Amino acid sequence: MTTLKTILLDAINQDLDSNTYDNPILNNADCKNWSDSDKFEWCFDRYMIEVGGYESLEYWFSGLALSGIPFTYYEIGKLGFNTETFFQDLSDELQRITGYSDRKAYNRKLRA
Repeated sequence: MTTLKTILLDAINQDLDSNTYDNPILNNADCKNWSDSDKFEWCFDRYMIEVGGYESLEYWFSGLALSGIPFTYYEIGKLGFNTETFFQDLSDELQRITGYSDRKAYNRKLRA
């Protein structure tokens, strides 16, 4: 079974490869040299800039923030995940990996 971490990393890589972000915090000009940890932190930074403080990570993921994440019940079920908790499970996984929480403040870093 594909892991949540793999699903997240594949979706992040797809987004980084297909989009350019000029925001000082989200700047991805050098993303080919980033570690996996850098990519997960970038994803959390993007969430915080787009909706953090107003909505949960679960909400952000369910709104297709990363287009590479499966979103239909069929796709989610086919991967062996619970269709009712999938987006919350992704949220929990990203928070576990980064050590950040969608419920409290964190320090952003500039990428330049």
